[in-house]
Amino acid sequence: MKKYFTVKIVASSAAVLFAFYLLLTGLVAPWVGKRIAVNSLTKSLGRRTQIESITFNPFTLETRIKNFVVESKINGENLASVQDIYLNLSASSLFHLAPVISAVQVTAPEFSLHLNKDNTLNISDLLENKKQTPAPEPAEDSSGALFKFKVADIKITDAALVFTDHVRSVTHSVAQLNFDLPFVSTMEKDLTTPIKAVVNCLVNKAPVDINLTGLPFDTTRNMSVSLNMAPLDLNIFVPYIDLPTSYKIKSAGNLAVSVSGEYHIPAGKTVEDQTFAVNLKTSVRDFDLDDVSGENLFACPHLAVDASSRNVFDMNFIVNKVLLDQASLFVERDIQGAINLVPGGQGAKAAHPPKTAPRMSDESKSATQAEVTPEPVPVAQIDTNAKKSVTPVMPFSLPCTVKINQAAVRHMHIRFSDKMVSPQVIKEISSLDLILTDIDVGSRAAGQFNLQLLTGDDEEIKTAGEFHVQNDLAANGTLSVNGIALRNFRPYVAPYLGDNVTFENVAADLNFKVGFSQAGSGVEVSDGRVTLDKFGLTEQGKKEPLVQFDQLALSGISCNLLKQEAGVGLVTLHKAHVKVNRDKKGRMDLLTAIEQALKTGEDPTAKAATEKPVQIKQAGTQQDKQNAAAPVWVATIDKTVLDQCQVQFIDQFPKAPVEVVMKDIGVTVENISTKKGEKSTFKASMTNGNKGKIDLDGTFDISGPGATVNIDANRIDVNTAEPYFTDFLKISISEGYLNTKGTVVVIPAEKKSDPPNITYKGQVSLNHFLSKNKVDNTDFFLCKSLYATGMDISVNPMKVEIKEIALTDFYQRAILNKNGRFNYKQIMVEQPEKTAAATSTTKTRTAPAKHAGMPDVRIDAVTLQGGHINFSDYFTTPNFTANMTEIAGSLTGLSSKGNAHADLVLKGVHGGHAPLDITGRIDPFKENRFIDLTISFKNIELPRFNVYSRKYLGYEIKKGKLILDLHYNIDRDKLNSSNHVFFDQLTLGRKVDSADAASLPLEFAVSLLKNSKGEIDLDLPITGDISDPKFHFGKVVGTVLKNFIMGIVTAPFKFLGGLVGAGSGQDLGYVAFDPGESRLDQAQKDKLDKLSTVLAKKPNLKLEIICRYNKLKDAEQLRYEAYESMVLSMDKKLAADGTVRLADLDEESRTRLIETSYDKAPFPKPRDASGKEKALTLDEKETLLVTSMQLDGDALAALGRQRGHEIADYLTKSGKIDISRIFITEPDPVAEDEESNAGIKVAFNLK
Repeated sequence: MKKYFTVKIVASSAAVLFAFYLLLTGLVAPWVGKRIAVNSLTKSLGRRTQIESITFNPFTLETRIKNFVVESKINGENLASVQDIYLNLSASSLFHLAPVISAVQVTAPEFSLHLNKDNTLNISDLLENKKQTPAPEPAEDSSGALFKFKVADIKITDAALVFTDHVRSVTHSVAQLNFDLPFVSTMEKDLTTPIKAVVNCLVNKAPVDINLTGLPFDTTRNMSVSLNMAPLDLNIFVPYIDLPTSYKIKSAGNLAVSVSGEYHIPAGKTVEDQTFAVNLKTSVRDFDLDDVSGENLFACPHLAVDASSRNVFDMNFIVNKVLLDQASLFVERDIQGAINLVPGGQGAKAAHPPKTAPRMSDESKSATQAEVTPEPVPVAQIDTNAKKSVTPVMPFSLPCTVKINQAAVRHMHIRFSDKMVSPQVIKEISSLDLILTDIDVGSRAAGQFNLQLLTGDDEEIKTAGEFHVQNDLAANGTLSVNGIALRNFRPYVAPYLGDNVTFENVAADLNFKVGFSQAGSGVEVSDGRVTLDKFGLTEQGKKEPLVQFDQLALSGISCNLLKQEAGVGLVTLHKAHVKVNRDKKGRMDLLTAIEQALKTGEDPTAKAATEKPVQIKQAGTQQDKQNAAAPVWVATIDKTVLDQCQVQFIDQFPKAPVEVVMKDIGVTVENISTKKGEKSTFKASMTNGNKGKIDLDGTFDISGPGATVNIDANRIDVNTAEPYFTDFLKISISEGYLNTKGTVVVIPAEKKSDPPNITYKGQVSLNHFLSKNKVDNTDFFLCKSLYATGMDISVNPMKVEIKEIALTDFYQRAILNKNGRFNYKQIMVEQPEKTAAATSTTKTRTAPAKHAGMPDVRIDAVTLQGGHINFSDYFTTPNFTANMTEIAGSLTGLSSKGNAHADLVLKGVHGGHAPLDITGRIDPFKENRFIDLTISFKNIELPRFNVYSRKYLGYEIKKGKLILDLHYNIDRDKLNSSNHVFFDQLTLGRKVDSADAASLPLEFAVSLLKNSKGEIDLDLPITGDISDPKFHFGKVVGTVLKNFIMGIVTAPFKFLGGLVGAGSGQDLGYVAFDPGESRLDQAQKDKLDKLSTVLAKKPNLKLEIICRYNKLKDAEQLRYEAYESMVLSMDKKLAADGTVRLADLDEESRTRLIETSYDKAPFPKPRDASGKEKALTLDEKETLLVTSMQLDGDALAALGRQRGHEIADYLTKSGKIDISRIFITEPDPVAEDEESNAGIKVAFNLK
């Protein structure tokens, strides 16, 4: 019974305790907990707190809180509220001795935050209280073990957060937030069970999904997280962006983000070895920026970034791709120079210093100048690792490293509007593509770039290369430009280049290297190419271009800023046409066009910048001194080529316009350089008129300046130049061609102020020249050839040396007019006399001038051949006409220096049969006159001169001949002469009345002077001082010389004055051959033609040809010809008729044939000390081959005989000489003293 009672008591007690438990936990605890929670929260939060109910199920251990609300201080609004909180505590917690929760569910939690207009939050008081309340120190856990718990089915459903910004009138929201975590536990057996958390919500209506998986409590901490946000409208965030007032965001676009990460601690490692790998993909679309006026500024349809990091804790990041696609940029510069992209619209104004600036000391200015103007340094020499502390130009260092695989701008459109220039320029870049690849960013930045730009005018710019930034900036790469037309940039070049210049296209390609550092800067360009197409230069107001060309191309361009060197490999100019017009006033339209094109140009915005205070001017002077000491730039052009060019010159200044056209101009210039002492070479060719041609070549030095020019001009029409002197002459040039071949040398003077020395060496000829009298259009003077060779003419000092002058087949019309004056003395047009004042002024100005003296003149030989003088005497009545033909002669040794005299030989025929011979010595160029002449005039038929005998003698001459042998010597104005006059069968005719006739008993005198043979022989010596104006020859000499002799020869002394010094003799006693040659060249044929003419007139003369050969030079040439024939025979494809010479072959073929000939040659080959065949050069092999050639024993004699037969054949083929008059001797070698002569002479003897 007692036992029963005990059990009953225990059961009753348990029942009471269980009832109490149920009452306490099910009713009392929730009610008390609600009151305590509400009161405590209301007090601590300072806001009314409400809880609808708190329930607890003591059997299932479930707790639920309904409608928890924290009211806001704003009436009618809650700060926070939760619709339902559910917690299910598992009874297994007792077995695990740790909390085990079966479910935690929160339904519809909502939070409301406000940013007040005073920039305080509606929870600012709570945040301040939290700051003032010290945080409790965490309990120490020496074991370091994880707190044991297990929670399942964690859910937050339909959560929301609303943030209202009253400052910016913006409301942000996070809505429909759901969180789901099925399981999380720190129990030992659950550590390897991964958690899987999912969060999704709407952030400002943009869906956001977050996924988290992994093992957070395992030693590896393997965790994965991902976040994906659909496009988020960014316009709601615009109020938070503080932009300059000149900008306005029209549309901020939307942002899409995708992020994933993986956290991991390697096995056996600590948290210090943790890794966190991240992948990020984000994009912004439809961003649009305007200026304050609403005009488009920048539009970004798409910006995408793809980045990642293998471990963010290592601060290493990889940007796989950055893409800005189809963006648009709108740039505008207004009339004041402000640019819309620059905040505040400063633009170009900001580039100029302010009007006032603080004054600086000289030390400060020097330091500032040293900082601003560093010495240039090339890229290669910029030492970025220098120990010396240098302020970096571009300081660059990041606490992390970033690898950018690609950053690209694709299909970008840029529109540039410039209202500062007139007319307004609107330029569009239709497509800009910029790609940066392999970029490393950290302590330095380096990578590769590629830029392509295409404008709406089809202009294209491309550049690609590499760069790096590390306290300095350096880059290298390529740049190409194409399609640049002047018309598109006309407003910018207008201040500097006139609108009369046009070109269609500029293209360029180059390689570059640039570097900028505190030590200096360096720029280097290589392999550059620039082309300029369709260039034109016109005079303003006219359409026809004065200068135009198809293309100007420069290639091989290089430039080194440090070395101050610039170069161009090749310059080509194609189809350039230049037209020059000179008008009646002497104005050159090309010069005018150039002046119009090259404007001085003045930038009005730069005027203020140039007005500097005195201190700055002094600093500038210091800089000028530094610049003066700097090295001089060296510019070079390796080669310049002009082809198919033309120059046309039209001169309307003379009465008759002149037009000169030079066509087919081709010029090649090599090695143009400003370096002192560098020689440039050139070649040029061009055509003039129908058949004229000019070839030039030589060298020049532009730093000198100095030049050597070889000139070869043929058939230049001299008639073109007639309008320039037609106003001064009474004759006109109807025809004539100028030829010249020689060399002009320009040598700079030692002093720059002195003119250079200019020399010409060569030859000049005037062919087929014809001049006419303007009055009656009759021939005045003509010649087949006027030829001067061996010319050596120099200026500064003046010197003239001519080896030979030849006048051939000439004709001169000589007229003695009614006034007793010769026509050749009246060819000049009389100029109007100057006024007395002008004459006086001229005399006053010229009085101090001193006579410069005779320049150094030397003419070795003057030759006249085939002359014809037609003389008419209109002074005598009736008129008289006579012809002097076959005029030939020579004048040798003319000189203005020394004591030697010139030798004169002159021959002619009067009336077809009366020969005239003049020989002697003269000095026309010396101050002290010297003449020593012998004149012989034979077989003069006296009746032909009855015109003069009637007038001056009063008799006709019935018959008779005259022979004159005169000798005149004039030395220092002293005359000594002997005159031998011989009359044969002189018979006077009837007497004639004449007022001019001398009153002499001529019939008696003739009868006294005649000898028994009917001959009169007179010797008349004459002496005197010809400088004495009273000097005369006496009555007898005067009558004989003036009335008789002068009448017979039609005043020869008056006419001879125009012929003396116009010809020279030629040695016809030999013919010269080149070594090994038996053929006659044209010069030798001309000599034989003259010889045959002489022999034809002397039929009794026989000619003996003395054959000659040179044992040395002939043999050497014959061996070479045999060697050449043998070498050419090695190639069976070559013609064997001698038309192909070894020099005609290219270098490869020539080398091959010589090598083959040497290998096949039978002579012993040279060997070295070891007995092996010695390696020889090509020249050495050629020498051995030539010397090995064997000549026939009779080869030289046969050559001599062949020369003699060639001469004989040529003389007989003319038909003037019979073969019976020619004898050929057996050949002999030339004398030893003649073996070194250039030619081999075959001499003549007359028998």
